[in-house]
Amino acid sequence: MRIDTHSHHKKAGENLAFVFFMNLAFNIIVITGGLATNSMAILADCIHDFADTISIALAWALERVSQKDSTHNYSYGYQRFSILGAVIISVFVIIMAFVILSEAIPRLFAPEGVDAEGMLVIAIIGIIFKSISVYRLHKGETFNEKAILFHQLGDVFEWVAILILSVVLIFWDGAPYLDPFVSIGIAIWLIFNLGRNLYKSLEVLLQKTPDNFDVDEFKHQILAIDGVNSLDDVHIWSLDGIDSVMTVKVDVDFKKDIENIKKEIYDVSIKYHVVDITIEIL
Repeated sequence: MRIDTHSHHKKAGENLAFVFFMNLAFNIIVITGGLATNSMAILADCIHDFADTISIALAWALERVSQKDSTHNYSYGYQRFSILGAVIISVFVIIMAFVILSEAIPRLFAPEGVDAEGMLVIAIIGIIFKSISVYRLHKGETFNEKAILFHQLGDVFEWVAILILSVVLIFWDGAPYLDPFVSIGIAIWLIFNLGRNLYKSLEVLLQKTPDNFDVDEFKHQILAIDGVNSLDDVHIWSLDGIDSVMTVKVDVDFKKDIENIKKEIYDVSIKYHVVDITIEIL
């Protein structure tokens, strides 16, 4: 039994399109602001934010691909393109975070002066832009949306930190080392969170049993169906971190209504986001 369910990918595509255009507009502000203020935290974000825009564009494109129906070549459909996007984005952002570290660490030992007032203005604009993006993505279900959400949330923290930093620097000229220090903290935060998202995405690609699927509870519910004697070879894997595929062998009492037994198995499976079910009757 195959259930078509691409609604969450369609919604994800709309969310990512919105966030992409928000970031594209903000890129211009960050590049101009970074050059004008000579702030390492903002200059690092120029690289970081450019990576944002590229990764969001990729995520958006792959979410659109994931909505395509199945073909002879891709019999399960294209939903795993969403996971592929999450893996690529996570790796890309982690690499960019290490680039930020490589630029910021030397500045700890050779700090340079910055335009604190200019930093303050850009930080306020950054918080507004990034907060709108976070709000748009915060209910997203796909790994693609989660990868971008962590990135955007990291940006909010970054701009809050830069806001605080700029206020400190306005009143205390003797603390220029705080600028690269903030960049290092944000880069480490990104590496940690995107690393977790990458790990979860790879679990899906390696066909690990979904975290939300309790195999023992599922078996218990199926065995409680009238006419089911036993289960064998239960296999469950996720297509995209949301929808799952299952195959199962079921030993049944042939005196019972076989079609009704199948229907009850389908009803239980759907509760676990199983959209493709193959049942072998024994």
